[in-house]
Amino acid sequence: MNFAERALYHQIHPAKLFADIATALVAIDLFWRQALVPGPIIALLPPLLVSAVLMREADFERYRASPMGAYPRQFMPPWVQALRLFGVGVAFYAAWYQFPAGVISGLALVAICWANGIGRHPR
Repeated sequence: MNFAERALYHQIHPAKLFADIATALVAIDLFWRQALVPGPIIALLPPLLVSAVLMREADFERYRASPMGAYPRQFMPPWVQALRLFGVGVAFYAAWYQFPAGVISGLALVAICWANGIGRHPR
């Protein structure tokens, strides 16, 4: 499995999903409180460490062969992944300025990106 495939499939690993969701929620709270140092550390460090370990150590063959693996392969092109990251950035930015609608909008964008393929037929 090449690097691009590992980068794609690591996104659906339970450890990565947990790290991303949990740290985003904590980071939003920290940004809301305008904690300049711990906010970015919590937002970036745990997800990057989990990604590094998974990319190096995890076996993604069962993900590639599963329906769950087919979903990102079909419906998560790089532009959707970038849009998801943008949505998280919007939520963090809005939290810093204590703008609830912006936080909700950013998180909604992330959810929409994840739901991109629901109800659509694979190619």
